[in-house]
Amino acid sequence: MKVNIHTVAPLPFQGQKRRFVNHYRKLLTARQPAAVIDLFGGSGLLSHIAARTLPQSKVIYNDYDN
Repeated sequence: MKVNIHTVAPLPFQGQKRRFVNHYRKLLTARQPAAVIDLFGGSGLLSHIAARTLPQSKVIYNDYDN
């Protein structure tokens, strides 16, 4: 079964974090944190990348929208 790893959000918007995806992935791989907290989740792109890059880590996604 092939697992898709997304590198862009489905809908581009101002302030999106897609421009530093490669740097983020390298940082995750180098540090191997036990938990990743995405405080400003938005599209969930960074949470998705963290979950796919470090399947053993706990990923916490936060997106507050009233």
